[in-house]
Amino acid sequence: MLLLFCLVSAISFAGSVHPGPVNLAVVQATLSQSRRAGLWLALGGSLPEIAYSALAAGGLMLLPANSPWLVWLMYLPVPVLLGAGIAAFRQRPAPVVDMASAPSVALPFWKGLVLSATNPQLLPFWSAVWLWLGQATVGSQRLLPTGQPASQWVFALSTAVGAFGLLTTYVWLADRQRHRLVTYLSGPWVGRLTGAAFIGMALWQALQLLPG
Repeated sequence: MLLLFCLVSAISFAGSVHPGPVNLAVVQATLSQSRRAGLWLALGGSLPEIAYSALAAGGLMLLPANSPWLVWLMYLPVPVLLGAGIAAFRQRPAPVVDMASAPSVALPFWKGLVLSATNPQLLPFWSAVWLWLGQATVGSQRLLPTGQPASQWVFALSTAVGAFGLLTTYVWLADRQRHRLVTYLSGPWVGRLTGAAFIGMALWQALQLLPG
């Protein structure tokens, strides 16, 4: 079980490296608010990994291609990303704050939760990983022991641990840059850059859903 936990955590860490909405939101929260806000957003952004990987491990990845749930998962990121982009554009530059004077953690946490929960790639990704793990062996033993339901919970928890580890790395890197670039944080470039990225992702997702 320990090997399974470490392996899936490493897969989740590596799979979260690409610049997605949660990664950008974590960096923005750390730069414009505080390290504490970035960490809470990272926590919210990593929790949906548990739900999607649990669905994959439980066999719900076998839903038919025309299932209304899958259709909703494909369309829902568009308004969420658009809303996040517009909000980032309208956000006023915030001064660098200390941990003690950081804003409420509720908003960053729920923002990370919503952005991650509307990622349509999580379910098929963890479904593929679960299927691969079911065929992998270590010596003469299968990596996923048959008849042990605990392996599903280890799988689900390790996906969140790996994602949280990667996001906290982004927080640490952004916090170091925040102190180096403190003179530039008074300008609107952080919000505009992040907002443009979010809106671009929303438009790209909308184009992917167009027929033909």
